[in-house]
Amino acid sequence: MDHKMTTRKTRTSAVLGGGLAAMLSCLMPLPGAAQSFSPSVIVNDEIITGYDIDQRQRLLDAASGGGASPTREQAVEQLIGDILRIQAARRAGISPTQEQIDKGFGDLSRAQGRDPQTMRQYFRSRGVSEKHLNKQIAAEVAWRELIPSVYMPRIRISESEMDDALGTVEAPPTEPQYLLSEIRLPIGAGGEQAARAQAASIIQSLKGGSATFGDLARQRSSALTAASGGDLGWVGLSTMSPAMRRTVEPMSKDRVTNPFVDGSEIVIVGVRDTRGPGGSAATKYRISQLVVGAAPDAAPSIASLAQQQAQAAKARVSDCASIERLKGEYLPISGEVGTLTPSEMPAAVRNAVLQLPVGGISDPIRSNDGYHVIALCDKIEAAGGAAPASSETVVRRKLTNDKLGRYSANLMRKLRREAVIERR
Repeated sequence: MDHKMTTRKTRTSAVLGGGLAAMLSCLMPLPGAAQSFSPSVIVNDEIITGYDIDQRQRLLDAASGGGASPTREQAVEQLIGDILRIQAARRAGISPTQEQIDKGFGDLSRAQGRDPQTMRQYFRSRGVSEKHLNKQIAAEVAWRELIPSVYMPRIRISESEMDDALGTVEAPPTEPQYLLSEIRLPIGAGGEQAARAQAASIIQSLKGGSATFGDLARQRSSALTAASGGDLGWVGLSTMSPAMRRTVEPMSKDRVTNPFVDGSEIVIVGVRDTRGPGGSAATKYRISQLVVGAAPDAAPSIASLAQQQAQAAKARVSDCASIERLKGEYLPISGEVGTLTPSEMPAAVRNAVLQLPVGGISDPIRSNDGYHVIALCDKIEAAGGAAPASSETVVRRKLTNDKLGRYSANLMRKLRREAVIERR
């Protein structure tokens, strides 16, 4: 069976509020985790110790918000992947600086509406060392620099590809389409069973409500879509792989698939919305907002303060009625925006609104006016209509990212195939 898609985010402050006893218990060794500094796995002459494995288990446990406990094998597979990424980047002359690592962690934290320093303190409280956290972020930063630098010169988007994509996006669809997000887990040396165990822990976190699909995609997915929370956009049945098509076709919106094998990966797909031939994109969304002012060219310190104020505003919002009560304390454009189709919304607002349940509240969204906190008051379904308009730039970027994603997956498979991995 499938699972209800979790969209409401657990705030870090709630996680940190477990008290001293809970904090101390988090610093105790995870059950069965090795504490030894002797080699447990060797990857192309680079050593993974028992301590490294323990640290990665702690990091995964903290990132999942206390969902299903990560297994030792899951931690090992992630560490192997990180080493292979770093080694490949190093051969290409890429070695992330501390400044780049800090920026990468900051970008990840802010994308989830969280303060980087608070997030670092949270991980420390769960027994994750600064050094291990930085090593994990360095692997991500290196890989995201490596893939475009190596493969971008090879990518060519033909006119026929653009015509096909624009036709699919801008015209009413002639086949069922699904608004999808994905989490992809490579089937590594541990085999399919180990990857499925990792997928099961992700499903458990979703079912428990301890993290959103987007959070887990950013933290756990190996796909390039991880940076955008796994967002795939609208996908027609005919463009899906056979495995994805069989799994997704019977799904309804706001559901999450069971893990399934797609090539050399285990995949979990979130179905955020559906539309049939002729399109259901005329669905309208009634939204309200609170807006904290910040000029487009505001100094970083001022913009950061405005973002923090918007995050505090979000904590005060319980529904659309509460926005009406609070709007006088914020910019005059605060309050009810009206009822809009997706094509009438700015891209950042559309991306946020399409992931919200009715009554849901978005994280702060940057615009030229400042930071917007959006509440979805109502969703009015329509039987048909045109699909949301999409610019040529957006379509070209999506096609490029799709190709980069395939290159990324192929390179990781090649690195694992050629690696000398010794397990002790």
